[in-house]
Amino acid sequence: MTEITLYTADHPGLFSRIAGALAVSGANIVDARIMTMSNGMALDTFWVQDLAGRAFDRPDKLARLAVVFEKVLTGDLKPHRELERLPAPPSRARAFTVAPRVLIDNRVSALHTVIEVNGRDRPGLLFELTRELTRLSLQVSSAKISTYGEKVVDVFYVKNLFGHKVEHPAKLAEIHKALEAVLARGLSPTAPEPASQAAQEETAAAE
Repeated sequence: MTEITLYTADHPGLFSRIAGALAVSGANIVDARIMTMSNGMALDTFWVQDLAGRAFDRPDKLARLAVVFEKVLTGDLKPHRELERLPAPPSRARAFTVAPRVLIDNRVSALHTVIEVNGRDRPGLLFELTRELTRLSLQVSSAKISTYGEKVVDVFYVKNLFGHKVEHPAKLAEIHKALEAVLARGLSPTAPEPASQAAQEETAAAE
């Protein structure tokens, strides 16, 4: 594995942007620790591999990663658009079934709502999850990202925009539904469902 550490000014969506930059660069996140510091800075450490499971240490890849980081953090590059253009890498994931699960707990921490996400790993998954957290107006104070073969277990300590736990039942339900939807996108069926096929035909006709 290759260890990458970033120390930069914290701002909403930073974690998601970093995860997006790594995904665009072809770096698979095996483990990560993020920390928001009292001085307004973020100290994020990622352990990554290339898509073949080797250390991400080729000079050309590291040089590209540095450029992508800069463009993503300045807003010149949008990770979700770049990821849509990339071909899906070969993966053994389709041979494994990992049931998606989202757990939300307000008892574990005195100051944060703790969200645990379990599902099948895929390129860009962490970016998609953290992008949803940002869209839901949640601040990620710290996180523990772990990958076990084809399974990912991500734990996020979050607060709302006012710096408090998320306790409203409707908001908790919205978070649960949104993150489950992200995990479900990785469960590719063997054949398209009739409704999905019809939607594709309608789209093709409209084009």
